[in-house]
Amino acid sequence: MDILIGTKNNYKVDELRFYLEDMKFIKVHLLRDQDIEVDILEDGNTLEENAQKKAIEISKKTKFLVLASDGGVDIPALNQDWNFLKNERTIGKEKSDVQKAEKLLKLMKGLDNEERRVEFHHALALAKKGKLLWSNEKVVERGYIAKKLPDKNIPEDKWLSHIWYYPEFGKVFNKLDEYELGKVREQSRELKKSLQKKIKEILDKYPVF
Repeated sequence: MDILIGTKNNYKVDELRFYLEDMKFIKVHLLRDQDIEVDILEDGNTLEENAQKKAIEISKKTKFLVLASDGGVDIPALNQDWNFLKNERTIGKEKSDVQKAEKLLKLMKGLDNEERRVEFHHALALAKKGKLLWSNEKVVERGYIAKKLPDKNIPEDKWLSHIWYYPEFGKVFNKLDEYELGKVREQSRELKKSLQKKIKEILDKYPVF
């Protein structure tokens, strides 16, 4: 089975590869390697609606099954200063990764302990030839926003992971080792299981899909 990951964002590519790992019968294709240009307005009322829209529109331009996503970080303590559905647009999409991280840290100045608690909501959607086949949304990660940048060596597109802090490890996401990363990833198991179950159902029904 051929699946196209419907994003050019490096962080999101890594996330979606994680959801497909261990599925040996799948050949993964990346949007940046395809002759596909899309400009999709993410105007849904939920993350799941945005993921559905992306999967459907991209799938109209390829023969592959398309997996798309949308994610949002909930920071309850920021109230009206934080748009759950438009994280990067709230923080400034045109800014550098360092500038984005520093702006969020500035927004959270003066907040302590549980006030810095955050949740990552992740929505996934599968589509083929313009038809939605499946979608789901779950909270897949919980943590805290650090009080400062550990350094400015931020991997491309991973600015939020550079200040997403886990007290149990004393580290931000980008600094986790393989064991620690595995423990964190356990929070995603329900969404991962749901996606892989659907893919297997599609293959069982359509062996040459």
